[in-house]
Amino acid sequence: MKLELGRIFAEHMVLQQGADIPVWGRSANNDEITVRLGDVEEKTVAENGVWSLTLPKMDYCSKTTFTVTSKITDEKICFEDVAIGEVWLAGGQSNMEFIMKYDVDCSETVKSEDDPDLRFFNFPQTPFLGFLEKESCPDHGFWRRWVGSDNKIMFSAIGAYMGMILREKLNVPIGIVGCNWGGTPASAWTDMEDLKNNEKLKEVLDEYERNCAQIDFRKYYETSELPVPLPTKEQLEFTERFMMGEDMTEFFKNLGNMPKPDPSIWATYPIAPRSATRPAGVYETMLKKVAPYAIKGVIWYQGEDDDARGWYDFYDESMKTMIICWRRLWGYEFPFFQIELATFEGVGITAAKAYNLMRHKQEEAAKALNKVYDVCILDAGEKFNIHPRHKEMVGERLAYMVLKHVYNDNSRTADCPRFASIDKSDDQITITFSDTAAGLEIRNDLKEVLCVSNENNRLEYEYSLDKDRLVLKGDFKGSIKIEYCEMNYCLPSLFNSEGNPVFGFTAEVRDEKQRSD
Repeated sequence: MKLELGRIFAEHMVLQQGADIPVWGRSANNDEITVRLGDVEEKTVAENGVWSLTLPKMDYCSKTTFTVTSKITDEKICFEDVAIGEVWLAGGQSNMEFIMKYDVDCSETVKSEDDPDLRFFNFPQTPFLGFLEKESCPDHGFWRRWVGSDNKIMFSAIGAYMGMILREKLNVPIGIVGCNWGGTPASAWTDMEDLKNNEKLKEVLDEYERNCAQIDFRKYYETSELPVPLPTKEQLEFTERFMMGEDMTEFFKNLGNMPKPDPSIWATYPIAPRSATRPAGVYETMLKKVAPYAIKGVIWYQGEDDDARGWYDFYDESMKTMIICWRRLWGYEFPFFQIELATFEGVGITAAKAYNLMRHKQEEAAKALNKVYDVCILDAGEKFNIHPRHKEMVGERLAYMVLKHVYNDNSRTADCPRFASIDKSDDQITITFSDTAAGLEIRNDLKEVLCVSNENNRLEYEYSLDKDRLVLKGDFKGSIKIEYCEMNYCLPSLFNSEGNPVFGFTAEVRDEKQRSD
């Protein structure tokens, strides 16, 4: 057996500073393996063809060498350009996967100065174990540096924008590890035992069993062993149009009328034993191939697929279960930054179902766990584009939240404002918000997104701002319900002075003062 390293260990990699550094791979049984990072050296012995060891904590550096040698085979793997700095895992589905090439500001962004200490590794999308051994993935599975437009356009756009700010503020190498796949639910990124142990996620496993019951497994496994055909010219053109935000409404209106795919063909079936979307699918084939690579934390953008499947009522359980599972896999409670869904309406089978509820479920998951933070991007949405192309505002907002909550940088109000309390009289309602910085601002039409009602009767009101308070004037006798941005798609109106949007909320009040939970 040849000496091998885990796929993520490669030239130009970034290793986490100030943390133990796990290293692993394969070699001949009983082989003595030596790993050297700079001046530090550790040894181990391969057991049953597998070896692992842990290098001690190290300080940051822009360039050092990393070598692995085998005593039995006398092989040597050497990487000359290895950095030690801060490593963040970028997980989720297509909006995290979304590469710089499709960003609305791509042409200007790639003109930015080259920075070899900003680096990106995208783990190859792997639907089942053994797939990578028979399929080539020329664009993924190696470390890119922020050098040259050909590399820059292949970075995760959100990861790149966040990484550029971290580079500027922290002045250490930054590594972004992409581990994501468009159209995957949270359950696909979660260990099977964790899914089974949460009764509230029973629907996920039940649907999987229903789908499997329809499959001709002999034909299914035969076709899964065939080479994956290259995309046609028409498929490539569609992907470009879709990701570049072109109007696809007519296409999606008619998509539901198209014939359903043959359920025995593995590559077209939605949830099956070799599909990426199956329970624990990419957890087994991708995430566990990255873990326990030392990371500082996780940035996460996902949820569109759970909404499409109608799994919004228990999405908070999906996320809590997944985050706990990941932290157990790594062995420590890393910070987890969750990007709440942007506003979106869609059309046909792609239409949003309950994005406002999904956002609340994301909030509930964040409140339930330590070191889990929400990023509000209500202002980033596009009505008919599920892949909003303005990723710079998302990456920037994320970066400053990371700087605050992980690196103790309080140079700005990084958190997005939330509803804090409400006070009512017969003719006035005062709503107070947190994290308003120098005060609240109004953009767009507030009355389009802030509904005041009494027993489902919408009430008229006038409004004004007073620093961190929104003051409403009107006839407010009795029980009053306030709803802000409680819809799939809208143009948010309330922002703080830093330009961060207020989270959507619902509040009910009678004549006494009430506060949020």
